[in-house]
Amino acid sequence: MEKIERLPEAELDIMMVLWRSEIPLTVGEITKTLLETRNWKTSTVHVLMDRLGERGFVSCDKSGYKHLFSAIISEDDYRRREEHSIIRRFFGGSAKNMMVSLLNADSLSDDEIEELADILKRKKEDK
Repeated sequence: MEKIERLPEAELDIMMVLWRSEIPLTVGEITKTLLETRNWKTSTVHVLMDRLGERGFVSCDKSGYKHLFSAIISEDDYRRREEHSIIRRFFGGSAKNMMVSLLNADSLSDDEIEELADILKRKKEDK
């Protein structure tokens, strides 16, 4: 599995905005979207976008008047790599150990447990 570096929370917030958008966004649009959760100035978002671009997470189309940013790495790819990393680091590489830990945490509702049982049943049937 290709190594993608882990995103700090601030950069992850920006990536979430890009992943949720169906079109490329300007720094101003990203800043405006984040106003509910982050009180950042446009200059702060510019710096974070530069970092994300340098590390290969976003691309910037500078062909027009406005610079438009898009995600290069998909949310699914990033999520899979993060899940793999968490399972490896905290659960000795065992997805089963992670599932057991989640189930023992008593944070799942009966409906969620039933849904997970259905997912596991379908997964077993697909093999």
